[in-house]
Amino acid sequence: MSKKALRQKNINLMKQFMQQANKQEADQYLRDHFFKTDEYRLSQRIGIVLSMPHEVNTYPIIKQMIDDGKTVFVPETNYQIKDMTFKHVDDLNHIGPDDKGINHVNTKSEITNKLDLLVVPGVVFNSTGYRIGYGGGYFDKFLSNNKQPTISLLYDFQLNSFETEAHDEPVEKLIIATTK
Repeated sequence: MSKKALRQKNINLMKQFMQQANKQEADQYLRDHFFKTDEYRLSQRIGIVLSMPHEVNTYPIIKQMIDDGKTVFVPETNYQIKDMTFKHVDDLNHIGPDDKGINHVNTKSEITNKLDLLVVPGVVFNSTGYRIGYGGGYFDKFLSNNKQPTISLLYDFQLNSFETEAHDEPVEKLIIATTK
């Protein structure tokens, strides 16, 4: 199956799972296991996405990181030059949609590429940490230019095998929630 077909199949599965009662349990499992990792405990400056409803819910994770005294950064995307950096968020009330309707920090704050840990999103993952995202290449480009530990939080149905490409960048650790 092509990457494009796998991406669409898994987005549909994620949207179906969004309606199920055990999504909250799976998200809680992922949160609990993430907070127990050495990578989290040893990091101060952490990058993470602002999730869409069908993705693992990152908002409680961000709130807990802020409460834990971590410095949290979320993607800030320049769509014209296809570039992504990370912008500091210290309050979830400072979040709003960008020009494409994707949430971002809507106040002035620090922008950086210097992170101690990056929680990398994805739609499809293979067992060695390679991922298929939404097709923009923003995370692969960021990962190829910036080195920091990486973790992804995913549901078991997001695992699949696929052919990697030269520009693909793997994630170092996968935390996987069972959904059955």
